[in-house]
Amino acid sequence: MDSGNHLKYLLQSQLATDASAIRYLPYCLSSLTAQCLLPSSHLTKWTTRIQALLHSKEAGGRWAGLCLAYKTALLSQKLMVDSAQSWLTIVLPMLSRNEPLPTLKAAIRLLRVIFTTAVEIPEFQRQVSVPNVVKFTHAVISVVDNQSDLEVKIMCLDTLTRIIVLYPTTHRASITSLSAFSLRYLNGSILGPTSREVLEAASRLYAVLPLTGGKIGAINLWRKSLDETLAFGWEAFHSLRTTFPIGGQNIVRPALVDEPQVAIPFSQDRLHCSVVTLRNLLSTTIQRPVQVPMGNLVKFIISLISCSNNDRIDGFIDPFVRSMEISVIPEIWTLGCQLLASMAEQFSYRLDPHAGRLFSILAVRLEQKVDAFQRLCLLKALDSLLKNCRPLDSTILPSRLSKSALCSITKILSSSGGAIDQNEPSSSQKKNGKKRARNFEGDELFKVTRQVAYASAEESEALLISIDVVQSLFRNPNLSSAMQSIIARLITSVLVALPRMSSAALSEDPNFLRLVSAKIQQFSFTIGSGTTSVMSKTLPFLIEAALISGKPEIQRDIGMLIHPRVPPIVRLMPHVEALSLFKAEESQEEAETLSSLGMADLHLHTHQTDDLCNDVIMKDSNIAETFILEVPKQGAQGISHTSIDHNDSPHPYREAKDRQINVPTQDLVDMERTDEKMPIPTVKFSTFVDVAKADTAPTPQAIVFLVDQEEDQEEDDEEMPAIDMGSDSEDEED
Repeated sequence: MDSGNHLKYLLQSQLATDASAIRYLPYCLSSLTAQCLLPSSHLTKWTTRIQALLHSKEAGGRWAGLCLAYKTALLSQKLMVDSAQSWLTIVLPMLSRNEPLPTLKAAIRLLRVIFTTAVEIPEFQRQVSVPNVVKFTHAVISVVDNQSDLEVKIMCLDTLTRIIVLYPTTHRASITSLSAFSLRYLNGSILGPTSREVLEAASRLYAVLPLTGGKIGAINLWRKSLDETLAFGWEAFHSLRTTFPIGGQNIVRPALVDEPQVAIPFSQDRLHCSVVTLRNLLSTTIQRPVQVPMGNLVKFIISLISCSNNDRIDGFIDPFVRSMEISVIPEIWTLGCQLLASMAEQFSYRLDPHAGRLFSILAVRLEQKVDAFQRLCLLKALDSLLKNCRPLDSTILPSRLSKSALCSITKILSSSGGAIDQNEPSSSQKKNGKKRARNFEGDELFKVTRQVAYASAEESEALLISIDVVQSLFRNPNLSSAMQSIIARLITSVLVALPRMSSAALSEDPNFLRLVSAKIQQFSFTIGSGTTSVMSKTLPFLIEAALISGKPEIQRDIGMLIHPRVPPIVRLMPHVEALSLFKAEESQEEAETLSSLGMADLHLHTHQTDDLCNDVIMKDSNIAETFILEVPKQGAQGISHTSIDHNDSPHPYREAKDRQINVPTQDLVDMERTDEKMPIPTVKFSTFVDVAKADTAPTPQAIVFLVDQEEDQEEDDEEMPAIDMGSDSEDEED
């Protein structure tokens, strides 16, 4: 269908009346394309019909006209430029009238498109945008003040932010009103916590207000805003620490309030507002270089993340106030970690002088028991510091941080071990409880509740960040060899265990297993390519993982390991005992660290048999059957067939063989010289394979030699008679 004909069809049928325009508006918007708005004879009729709808007496008709004008402005810039002036004269007064919310939203969207899509046309900016943009700004502020809907407030705040960035100097005279308007939502709320969406939108608006000062004045305005926000944050922080000693000089302690149940949540909200505003101010782009007060910001961050509940001031303390201030300490830690992560991302390598202290505080916090959200914030801050700071020049901190981050990764191995809840009875357990419970394969399919290793979204995200943290620490040259070995063994174990796990056992998100596998495989290749010693041990596991996944990039990495395209790195190779991969090679320090992580049985097989039934499965073609002579003798117990249970002797064949060797030599000599024809019964031994298969078969029989100990002692005292080696040959000659 021709583009002009489609407009003609819409004008004659769907848009013929206001009621039909409201009814068929979704179809009109979905069928309208850029080709429909090409120059034709129907464009004039189209714009005329839109203006008629904008002047409609019905609110629904005006809303339909606004939606059609918005779609037209997006599809055709030329048509928007030609009709912008007429639309502005109709739509701007709508913002000051009592219009329904859908009409107000549609009007704000249309005006925002008009002011932001034709910035590259100077004549349009001079004649249309600049004379009307300040009017639009004041109209939007009035809409925010008059409307209580959060969605409308957020949209208006975002619109103001976008408009001020494009027209900064035009709003220079309105800087005072705009600053007061934005601070109205950044000063905290007594009625309750400020909405996070409104807080983010208002802080973004406040962060771009310094741009109104121009290229030179923006520097002073930005620094003034930052200092005021930082002072505001210090005041809110001290209001939450009235029962704790305040470090530093010239710090005025805030006065105690009469209603702490209102004042403490209010101060907490104000601290939250200050931290969010600081983050947005630090991410604002300033055209000229500006000096950032790094020392004051780091001091504020350290005060937030290092506060504890141990100290207290002298004198009387209200226990209710004390308990409320202690309860907000985790929230203070979270805000400090968020500000620290933002500063590390914005100012790379500028926190190196303070990195040692920051890492020490984070290590202490990670070693404590915190909830999932707080741990996630701590790991995000640690990850940002590791990626934006130089390696730690310490031999203790990398090991502590690695040990703390590995706690999230070891849950994969704990869940893959197939541990069964002891409180839940198995399928073969009797009611009387006398028979030992046996857990059969597939019992987990009949469980009503199934445990998930990472149940919440915070735990899942913490695992992904923990892998990045451990990988960054693994590259640190100051990391101890024992921790390097533990990381290599744990990551390799996770690499082997992940393909054998189901996505439902790991997380409720079906794509989470794929994300974890990709990160673990990438980390494993980093471990394998680090040194020749580790690569030779982990290469079979890497090849197995590549064959299971089948991804071409993994196979390409394996090809780079086997056939490197670059010369090897010239460096000192580690000792063999420095990088262990198996449990037999681990040192005492590694064993203690694994025990603290709950991974003492890391390399033990999950389907082990009992210690008393530890049979060795081995085939030996040379020992298929064994024949034993049964020799009756007076004064001693004869050779008897005794049934040995696995629970009494772990290795019956070995014990029988040892006792066969201990048979007195004199008895064998007398047996050779006797003239009697003794029957020789044949007794067939069970081989190692037969013993191993005896788990479901009857108890195997073993031959045991029982010899009188007193006769053994007497024979040991007697001298062994000499044996004439030529006696047999003489008898044959006779």
